[in-house]
Amino acid sequence: RLKEVCGLRFLVISDTHGAIRDAAFIIEKWHTHIDGVWHLGDHASDLDKLAKHYAQSYSLAFSSVRGNCDFSCPAPYSRQFTIEDCHVFMCHGHQYRINFSLDYLREHAREQIADVVLFGHTHVPLYEKENGLLLLNPGSLTQPRGGSKKSFALLELSGGKADATILDADAFL
Repeated sequence: RLKEVCGLRFLVISDTHGAIRDAAFIIEKWHTHIDGVWHLGDHASDLDKLAKHYAQSYSLAFSSVRGNCDFSCPAPYSRQFTIEDCHVFMCHGHQYRINFSLDYLREHAREQIADVVLFGHTHVPLYEKENGLLLLNPGSLTQPRGGSKKSFALLELSGGKADATILDADAFL
């Protein structure tokens, strides 16, 4: 059951690797509850296909970053912006050596004065909130790893506060 949100809510996905059927189904199911869709790389072009189909019909905003498998992709490796008084940093994560530790990513987030860090790459969902910093990895909708399930996240931003929920995609498919 969804709670009422005063700010904005975004569907956050990553590592779709060319398979958009599940992402499309989730967008169709959640479009009335979200303001946009953010893709954290590894086939960021999948988001272009989804945006082409859903951006106008559902009035959603779409944004992506480039991952390590996004060869010749025009998306940037990272994005930084402020929305609902929250400073958001989006990246795929591979450039911050996240397979070994999140320390370098946390350090970069502190340097950027980020409130929210969104990343993918590991295909393993992660929610960590510590000292005012939210680290969020939605996992993978198509190729989960490390014993995780297919997953995505809902990110809520409102008045300088951020929170998220990681959801098991199979519960909605």
